Amino acid sequence: MPEQNKYNRSLDLKRFWRQFKKRFWMVIAATVIGAIVGLVVYIIYSNVVGGDTVYRVRNDYFVTFDYDEFPNGPDYFNAYTWDGILRDNPVVDKALEVAPDVTKQDVLDAVTGEILGDYRVLTVIVTGTDKELVKKISDAYMTALPAFADSLEQIEAIDCWTDAEIEIYDEYTREPNAAFLGGLIGLLVSIFAVLLYGIFDDGIYSERDWAMNYPDIPYLGKRDTDEYRANRSHLLRYDGNYIELSSDQMRYDLDEFDRMRAADGVIILLRAGKDTADKMDKVVYTLKKQNVNVVGVME
Repeated sequence: MPEQNKYNRSLDLKRFWRQFKKRFWMVIAATVIGAIVGLVVYIIYSNVVGGDTVYRVRNDYFVTFDYDEFPNGPDYFNAYTWDGILRDNPVVDKALEVAPDVTKQDVLDAVTGEILGDYRVLTVIVTGTDKELVKKISDAYMTALPAFADSLEQIEAIDCWTDAEIEIYDEYTREPNAAFLGGLIGLLVSIFAVLLYGIFDDGIYSERDWAMNYPDIPYLGKRDTDEYRANRSHLLRYDGNYIELSSDQMRYDLDEFDRMRAADGVIILLRAGKDTADKMDKVVYTLKKQNVNVVGVME
């Protein structure tokens, strides 16, 4: 078949579907392998980067503002402001008075603050790899923050709402996401590979493939279908002596060629997707050189 026609032909959905079904297992395998690789890589990465076990305590504090004297007081205390206040000297010094065996640097490294939603609820987060140290700092702030409120005119009181238990904190807890991403990459890469392979695949998958390669040999259809019976009845003799031949049965045997020439013709058995144009060229051209009458092809 001319190369120009072969690579510029329109999309044949039947051919594409048969190609995809033939290699569907590759897509599944690549997706599963991609998910496993993504999960393993993420676990290794999280263990290397994560290092020691990290502990965390999250306590909520309710801030009562003096609205009578300072109606705009809350405007000066946002999430960014509180995060700085929690690590500023007045609060840190009061915490160190409660826990004298803790250093200032320990506090600065461990404490952060945030406000989620209600500006009156301040969340103090203490994080570290030393479980006992995390607990000491958290307990110290439960005393230091209420005492610090006494030094601020805009705030009447800071009350601890929760006394949370210390917990193991792992920021690398996205194993499902890693597996999904790895599987998705494997899926996309495998589909692209199947499509790319299909462009250069010279397998014969459909009637269109056959007609483009061998337009002078009619496609009869699949055995035992209405299409096959109708085409055979129209194109071939009802009581004709026809020999069926597949590409894997082709033998260079002189007696066999004599038997084919003596028959009314040869019907080629096409194994869709397994027979390539190169293999079928050899069969068709050999039969023609042997003056064998090829009357059609069927699946």
